[in-house]
Formats: sequence, C-alpha cells, structure tokens
Amino acid sequence: MELRQLRYFAEVATALHYGRAAERLCVSQPALSQQIQLLERELGVELFDHQQRTRQRKVVLTAAGTAFLADAQRLLRLSREAIETVRRVGAPHKTVELGYYQLLRPDRLVGIVQRFAQHFPDVQFHLHELPTFRAVQEALLAETIDLGLTLLPLLHDELAARPFGQGGLAVALPAAHPLAGLAEVPLGALAHEKWVEISRPLHPVYDEIEHLCQQAGFSRRGAIVQEVSSLELLSNLVSLGIGIAFVPSFFDLERVPGVVARPLRVPAGAAEVVLTQCVAYLAARPGPLLQALVALV
Repeated sequence: MELRQLRYFAEVATALHYGRAAERLCVSQPALSQQIQLLERELGVELFDHQQRTRQRKVVLTAAGTAFLADAQRLLRLSREAIETVRRVGAPHKTVELGYYQLLRPDRLVGIVQRFAQHFPDVQFHLHELPTFRAVQEALLAETIDLGLTLLPLLHDELAARPFGQGGLAVALPAAHPLAGLAEVPLGALAHEKWVEISRPLHPVYDEIEHLCQQAGFSRRGAIVQEVSSLELLSNLVSLGIGIAFVPSFFDLERVPGVVARPLRVPAGAAEVVLTQCVAYLAARPGPLLQALVALV
C-alpha cells in the first residue's frame, strides 16, 4: 500500500466524485479509478459501492470505506507532520535566492512563492527581478541566485531546468494603435509596422520569429527601429509609440500604462513559435532542498 493510494482514496471519499477528485489530484480519471481498484484488491474489501455508482452514477462509501477513511486521513496527517519535521531539522533558517524575469505574471510568481512557503515554512525566499531571461541564467552562473524562472533554451551547459508552462506569441501595441481594438491580430496585418525588439543575443526565439514573418510574406529586417536589453524598456518604448513588439503570450503587460497585448493569428500551415517557461538551476549543485523546490514548481 502506498501513501499515494491513500491520498487518492481520501480525495474520492471526501469529494464523492471521481472527476472532481481527479482534477484536484492532477491525474486522469482512469488512472485514479485504477489505483482505487488496486487498493481494494490489496485490502480484500470494497471501499465504494460500485454497483450503486453504475446504477445511479453516484459515489457512495461502503461501511468498510467509511471506517477506513478516518484511519487513512490520520496516516496522511502523520506523514505530512513527519515531512514538516524533517524539513525543519534538515534545513534550519535556510535562505533561497529566487530570480525571475521582468513581466512575469504576478499571479504565477505569487503562486510559486506561496507553494514554497506552504511546504517549507522555515525557509526564507528572497526575490530578484532581472531584466531578461538571459540575465536570470547569468545570475545562476554567477551564483547570486539559487533558482531562476526563465525561458528555454538554456544558454549554458552548466545549467539544468524543468519546464512548467508554454505559450505562443502576442503583439504588444500602443493603446491607441488601430489594431488594438481587435480580439486577435493577423500576422499579415503587421507587414508595414515599425518594431522594437530585444537584441538578438538576449532573445530566446529571434530567428524563429523572423522565419514566421517570412512565411507571412514579409521581413522585419530594416523595420526594427530600436533594439533594447530589457523587457521594461521594450514595453515603455511601445507605450510611447516608437514601435510594436512581439512578446510571449504569458507576459503581464497590464501594469504598463498605454500598452495592450493581443493574441497573434498566424497563417494556416505556418509553424507557430512556442516559448517554454522553466525553473533553472546549476546542474552541479541541485541539493535536496532545491530538487524539492523544482518539483513543486
């Protein structure tokens, strides 16, 4: 019997609904049902009334399931307490430096920090906002931060990472731009625009974007009026009407006055540009605490 199976059972027994339980546990419903069946087989009893579930599509605990629930919840509580105790003893007054790039959505950042704090209440987390994705990776190499929220690809072999989200491209426009009123912006409508861009050495998908524009029948060569080294400066220049910019769809531009972001519609058959968010760290020094934090992200 595994703690995972106890968690699955307790969630189904509490929610009395396989679909909701699977969603809360972040597993598929067939996988959840299979684990419940394996648990019942090992115990030699039925924990749920499967006949009633089939007839009335209701999840009902049997008498054995009701009795088992209290003990399962107690074991899960004891396991959580044991984990919290060993973490307090093993990482007393530990500090973790967490770097992230400008314009990362606040709800994403806050959610990650809250999750860290819930699982490691005795660890202090110091946040460092950095101007670009590359700056986050450079800070990891300089060992001024322990973990970095950045974008793939990794620019150095000394780094390792685990992805945690993907997105496409959006278009950052001045609020008064004629295209700002559209629900989504066709790529072909941008053929004659002026552009502000992160300089190529700092950009994760510079060449991919150029190839995408060529598939729509135009090139931005000669139309990029300003290259910059920070996302903050890029968004400010867009707000001033100097040019427009491609940005990842998961950027937070709401805090930049005078700028709106609209989803990009690419031509049929064109290969979309995909950007991957990741949590990165030095491969040579992950350590148990950092490994646990990476898994939480």
